[in-house]
Amino acid sequence: MKGNDFMEVVADPKTGTIAKAEKITDAGDLKEAAEQKAAMAKAKVPLLTATETAVKANAGAQAVSIVPELKNGQAMAEVTLLQGTTFKKVTEKLD
Repeated sequence: MKGNDFMEVVADPKTGTIAKAEKITDAGDLKEAAEQKAAMAKAKVPLLTATETAVKANAGAQAVSIVPELKNGQAMAEVTLLQGTTFKKVTEKLD
């Protein structure tokens, strides 16, 4: 988020640097961004910590995506893991 705008940011997985950043303008994407912001406002655990927890619980897996969300008013993160050629989604609490 930049000011009152939401940004979609893509990081280079090898360097961790920002590869692309652009303002979100699509109505559906803006709704999702606002929902993610609401989840992070309630979160007490950083996304990085939730990701590390998910990876540690799934030996040999790599995290490829993490999305904050509210489920029944509780801040959660959906972490997508890749192990070999298999994707797996796990949920981590953010509070």
